[in-house]
Amino acid sequence: MLKVTFPLLTLLLIEVNKTETQRGVSINSVKILHDPNDQRNIKEGSKITLTCSGNIVTLPGQTSQVLYLFYKGQNKDILLQNGTSDRKDSQYTIQSARASHSGYYCCVMEAGSERRESEPTFLTVQGNLQAPVLTIHPINVTVGDSTELRCTSEEIPPLTFIFYKYKDGQKSYRFHDIKSNNDFSMYQLKVTAATEKTYSCAVQGNGPLIESKHSEIVQIIVQDPFSDPVFEIEPSDTIFEGDILTIKCKVNFLPLFHGIQPKLTIVKDTTAIHIKDNATTVFSKRATANDAGEYKCMAEWKDVLKITMRQVNVTVPVSTPTLIPTPTGDNVVEGGILNLSCAVLKGSYPITYKFYKATSETPLHQITLNATTAVHRIISVNNENNGKYSCEASNTANQKPRTKKSQYIIITVKVPVSSPTIKRNPLKDVYKTGEWVTLLCHSTTGSIPITYSLFLNKRLIYSVSMSDTEPAAYNVLINETKDGGEYKCKAENEIPNLFKYSKGMNFTVKEADSDRDHEVDYTNIRALKRNGDTLTRTDSESDCEGDYTNVTTKRKAANTHSDSSSDENNEVSYTQLDLAQPQNSNMPQKPGPTIYASILFNSYGAGVLEKSES
Repeated sequence: MLKVTFPLLTLLLIEVNKTETQRGVSINSVKILHDPNDQRNIKEGSKITLTCSGNIVTLPGQTSQVLYLFYKGQNKDILLQNGTSDRKDSQYTIQSARASHSGYYCCVMEAGSERRESEPTFLTVQGNLQAPVLTIHPINVTVGDSTELRCTSEEIPPLTFIFYKYKDGQKSYRFHDIKSNNDFSMYQLKVTAATEKTYSCAVQGNGPLIESKHSEIVQIIVQDPFSDPVFEIEPSDTIFEGDILTIKCKVNFLPLFHGIQPKLTIVKDTTAIHIKDNATTVFSKRATANDAGEYKCMAEWKDVLKITMRQVNVTVPVSTPTLIPTPTGDNVVEGGILNLSCAVLKGSYPITYKFYKATSETPLHQITLNATTAVHRIISVNNENNGKYSCEASNTANQKPRTKKSQYIIITVKVPVSSPTIKRNPLKDVYKTGEWVTLLCHSTTGSIPITYSLFLNKRLIYSVSMSDTEPAAYNVLINETKDGGEYKCKAENEIPNLFKYSKGMNFTVKEADSDRDHEVDYTNIRALKRNGDTLTRTDSESDCEGDYTNVTTKRKAANTHSDSSSDENNEVSYTQLDLAQPQNSNMPQKPGPTIYASILFNSYGAGVLEKSES
C-alpha cells in the first residue's frame, strides 16, 4: 500500500537537489510513458511502471544532474516521487495496482534554471474501491452539542468522501461531499432535535470510477434536555370577540437537566408578544378580530430551538356593510354595466350577502362567500333599474346570527340623446332678406335637460338648454344673403362624450325686391288666431283711413324661453313690429299705396309676415 506524506525532510531534499543541478543544461521536451501500454485496460494487481524522459542538451565535457518529480492528479495534486539523476530518464513503479490508482499522472524535469513538465496521461485500473470506515466522536451527545464524523479509506488519494444520513434509520440521503488529497476526511455535525441519528460514508476516485460501498452504519445517541413546547389556548373550542384569550407555553425537562432556564417566546405571525426565561409562560388578553392568526411557542436553550405552532380563530360579527355602485349612481348610462359592491370591514367567514331594490323583501341576488366583498352585476341597464338599492351582510358569531344592513343608494339611469332632427318653418328652399324663419331642433329620446346648439356653416349661432321634451325653436330674421347655407343641430345632455348631430339642412337667401317703399304708412294690421290647426283672422278689415306706427300685434306664446309675453286669456303673446317710418305731424307724408300686413303664428310661436299692396 502506498502511503503519501509530505515530511519536512522531503521538501529539504528537493531544495538541495535543485541547488546541485548543474548550470548550462537545456531541457527541450518532457514526456511520460507507462508500462503496460494499454492505459484503458490495466488489471487490478498489475505492475505499472511510469517513465519520465526528456531531450537534454549539455555543454561539452559536462554531465547533467536532473531532478525528476512524479505527480498524481490533473493539477499535480499529490507528489509521488522525487529524485536526482544524471540520466535522461527516471522511473516510478506501482507494484500492485488497485482501482484507486486510476487517474491523471505527469512528471516534471528540472536542471539549473530549466524546468519542463509533461502532458498528463490518464490510467484506468480495473476493479472496485474498498469501503471506507466511519467513526463518530463523541457518540453520546446532547441537543445543542457538536460531534465529528471521520471517514477513512485505504484507497489512493485524491478521493471524494461522501457522507450519508438515514431518515428514520431507513432510507439513506447524500448530504455532504468533501474532496481531499488525504486518505481521510472529517465533517462537523451540529446536533439539533431534528438531527438524524444514523450515518455512513463512501469514497469515489478520479475519472469514471464508481462509488465504493458504504461503510458500516454508525448511530449516535442524542439526549434531549426538554420536550417540544406544549401550547395551550383557552377557550379551546371557539373564541368569540370579547372573550378572555389565554395562551400558555411550557416545556417538560428530563431528570438530568432540571435547573436549566430556557427562554420561552410567544409569537403571533412574525411578532413576539411575550418573552420569559422560565419553564412556563402565560399570556392573556380580551380577544378582538386582530387576535386571529398563527401563534408560535418557541423554546431556546444554548443552540437548541424548538417550536410548536397553533392557529387561533376569533369569530367576529359582521360590521355594517357599505354599498358602492360602479359607476356612481348618477353616472349610470342606459345599456351599460352596473356593479353593486357590498363590502364589510370585518366579519368571520362565511358571510352571506343579499342585494335589495327599494323596499322589496325578496333579494335581487344572494351569495355566501369567504370574503369581505360581494358584487352583484346588472348587465345592460335600462329605465327599470332606476331606484333605491341596499344590501345586507350576515354571519354567525357567538352562536347567534348577526345581520347588518347598508345605507340606501339611488341609481338614476341616464338615456343618451338620439340623433336630433332639424326643421324649418315656413318650408322653402329660397328666402328673401327681411323674412323670418323658425328653425326647430329635437331629439326624441334622452335624459333631460338637453342642450341644443344651432350651427350655420359650422359656426355656432345659438344654444339653449331644454328642461322638458319639447323641441328647441329659434326664430331667425334673415338680414343678408350669407344667412343662407347649411344649418346643423347638435344635441347633448349630461352624459359625457355622447352628443349627436343632425343631418345638414340647406336653404339660400336672395335680396328683397328693390321697388318696395318701406317709408309709407301701414294700416289694417290683422292678427290671426289659431283654431285647432287653422289660423283665422280675429277682426274685419279696417277702413284704411288710420295711420299706424310701431304697431303691436298679438301671437300665441312660443315656449318658456321666448322673449314674448302673454295676454290675459293666454291665447296670444305680443310682438312689436316697426312697419312704417315714425310719424311727424310737422312733416308732410309722401303719398303711396296702402299696405296690408298679416302675421301668421305657428305652434312654436314663430311669426311669418305676409304683405300685400292696394
